[in-house]
Amino acid sequence: MATSSSLLRVSSYGLSRNNITYPLLNYLDIDLVVSRTYCTTGTSNDVTENRTSENITNVSRMSPNRYRQYHRKPPEMAYKDLIHKRNLYATYGNASGEDARLLWPSRKKLLDQEQEEKEEGKPLLERLAQIEADKKMEEQKRLQRHEKIEKNMAQMNKWITEYKKKHETVALQAKEREAKKEALLEEAREYFGYKIQYNDPKFQEMLAQKEETEKKEAKKKKKEAKLKKLADYLSSPDGKKSESAEPGKLKS
Repeated sequence: MATSSSLLRVSSYGLSRNNITYPLLNYLDIDLVVSRTYCTTGTSNDVTENRTSENITNVSRMSPNRYRQYHRKPPEMAYKDLIHKRNLYATYGNASGEDARLLWPSRKKLLDQEQEEKEEGKPLLERLAQIEADKKMEEQKRLQRHEKIEKNMAQMNKWITEYKKKHETVALQAKEREAKKEALLEEAREYFGYKIQYNDPKFQEMLAQKEETEKKEAKKKKKEAKLKKLADYLSSPDGKKSESAEPGKLKS
């Protein structure tokens, strides 16, 4: 590729080029640069010729490898190790352009695998059978788990009702405890004559005394109820029979 240039000068004397003056204009003074470009190799359409039919028809804006993968063609990779070559051949077969003979494990690799099998003590077929048995076991566990889920789902409404009932009971008990606490604080205010806190030692002492009194009263009531029950039993016909039988036993 070469470039040729020449300077044109327009002045009051006219148009000058290569020290030759052409009297054309008498009022304008302009410098013009005229450039010519010409090709010496004969390959001016290299860019157009390099565009392949794939690039022309690819209007999906996908990357080249994605476009090739969409059309079930192997991708163009700058570097391919043995694993990549095996994956390409496994996916695209002969269309990948890989030599299947080079992808087969080497003799040394096969001998190493055979030695590894001997060291493990189980041949390949037995290990495959074990893998199959493990799969069946996992499938059985999965089915059992699904059965358990279905069984639990059938009882879901019952459990939700029980949970709500339990939650309501707990909330009611908490409300009763809070009401009892407020009643005790009010009783303590009336007893001491001023507002007292729940964690005050005087209030705790009063509370302990009250609990002790309540225990004694509960014990007394229990004893009275027991005596009343005994008296009712003795006054009943069965009680009288048993009472009349007692002296006979004593005589014997």
